[in-house]
Amino acid sequence: MHDRTATADPESADEPPVIRARVNARLLGKADRLFTGTLEGRVIELLQNARRAGAEHVEITNSDGIVTVQDDGHGIDDFAKLLDLGGSGWEEAYEASEDPAGVGLFCLAPRDIRIRSKGHVVDIMNAGWRGEPVAVLPDCGGPETGTIVQFEDDEWSHAIVSPLAVFSGLNVAVDDCPCPREAFVRKRAVHHPALGCRIEVREAEKLTSWHRAVRRERVYGDNVLVNFHGQTVSFDFHPVSEQKLWFLVDLTGEPTGIRLMLPARTQLVENEAFEALKAALELEAYRYVQRRGRHRLPYQQYLRARALGVKLPEATPTFHVGLLSTCESPEPVEVTMPKGFALARCYRFDADAAADDTDETNIHLLAALGTFPAPFVPVSIRKEYDGYSWAELPVVRKVTLTVGKELHSAGLWSGTLTCVDTLAIAVETSDGKVFSSPVCLAKAPPPEGKDGWCDDAVLVTWDAKDELVPSQIWYHLGGWSEDGDTYDTQLNDFEQELNRFWADLLGPDEQLRRSILAAVTEIRPEWQTVLVAHNGTVTIRLPDGSEKVIRPPDLLKKKSPQK
Repeated sequence: MHDRTATADPESADEPPVIRARVNARLLGKADRLFTGTLEGRVIELLQNARRAGAEHVEITNSDGIVTVQDDGHGIDDFAKLLDLGGSGWEEAYEASEDPAGVGLFCLAPRDIRIRSKGHVVDIMNAGWRGEPVAVLPDCGGPETGTIVQFEDDEWSHAIVSPLAVFSGLNVAVDDCPCPREAFVRKRAVHHPALGCRIEVREAEKLTSWHRAVRRERVYGDNVLVNFHGQTVSFDFHPVSEQKLWFLVDLTGEPTGIRLMLPARTQLVENEAFEALKAALELEAYRYVQRRGRHRLPYQQYLRARALGVKLPEATPTFHVGLLSTCESPEPVEVTMPKGFALARCYRFDADAAADDTDETNIHLLAALGTFPAPFVPVSIRKEYDGYSWAELPVVRKVTLTVGKELHSAGLWSGTLTCVDTLAIAVETSDGKVFSSPVCLAKAPPPEGKDGWCDDAVLVTWDAKDELVPSQIWYHLGGWSEDGDTYDTQLNDFEQELNRFWADLLGPDEQLRRSILAAVTEIRPEWQTVLVAHNGTVTIRLPDGSEKVIRPPDLLKKKSPQK
């Protein structure tokens, strides 16, 4: 793509032509449309200008649509710099530490504004923003120190200004109501002079309400807040897996390569300094964990800390009792660990050595439903913790399922439920032990030669009817589906299917018998016998020997009304 504003600049006949960047005058003519920005952006820009001018106090007032911003800084010596687009006019120290964009008052374009300082006043109208001359006039009644800026705008309310002033280091008041002022980081923050900042690590619950207020304005999930003297930007960075850690970065005013992306200045430039900042954040994260004295970091992060010179203790043992878990109902039969039982006496599941994925389920069910001379407690430990001493547990090597005679089988929910007369599970462990016990529930392995997906096949004994609640069987037959009805409705449907299964197990007509009994139990007073004829007539014999006959409506002989 060619820039038509670039010009050839031949140095001599023997040298190739060169081009140079320049700002076209047409850009200045569009200033009233290029730099309007947001109200918050205008507040930030004027507060930053006041701070750079050495101000300690800023008074903001709203009156009849006019906003007045007055500071007690050193004032304006050269009014021409106010309309020098791209030229900040600030000292070299500010250029090195803050990289001011030079937008300045152009954040107020195309508004009509009046600026009073050091006995002079200028009125910048619409044409002034586009390059027309603006007169600098004497101002006998103007402030002797500081600067006053007046312009039309939406109300600069206390609620809008406060989050933008709280970490600016300025004393700011809106309509005579002081804004809060707080330090962005505490004294414990670590100074990084090469980056020109101080860094503090905090856990989420220890953030102040103002940090949270600033964070709400940023992208959700960002956990790094960088304070540019009151203007904050954020980004997402998790050098360690502790998700509740937040990083507060406070610019000190020292020279820094940390830069804001122009013109919006709402995010950091990803340059070398940005990478150095992330490295510093990682180091401070590990140092914070070290000072705290406990953590749940994966083993590789534990090694990374050592590589950075930070020696951590081993992670707090992190495990789940049992091998099955779910974030939503239904939940499986629970495996419990006896009080005071040592983790070192538990077992992990060796998934790599398992014959199929039903082994994990049956190990869990054996521990939950079996009985043993000594407790058998399997635990789940994520592989990311492999390497810690507490994670080096014996493992279950082999799982054997012994199934008795089939009594009844039926398709149920999203799988197949089969009742057998006996059912037992046995496991062999790497420390040479065998745990075996009868159980009332197990998962059947997939059919031989079936490598792909197949329906869930669940085995039960008659004891499961009384020892388990329906949802614990439902869990292994697919459980609740988000794509269907509500959880309660689906569970009720499953319970009805399961009741029919148990009834059919007792005989082909048992479900019919139960349905009839369910209907007549609602007859009051208590009945002795109920006779149902083929024509629909119901005869109820009551305890006192009397009878009550109920006929279908079409058998009643109704007399026609006499005329």
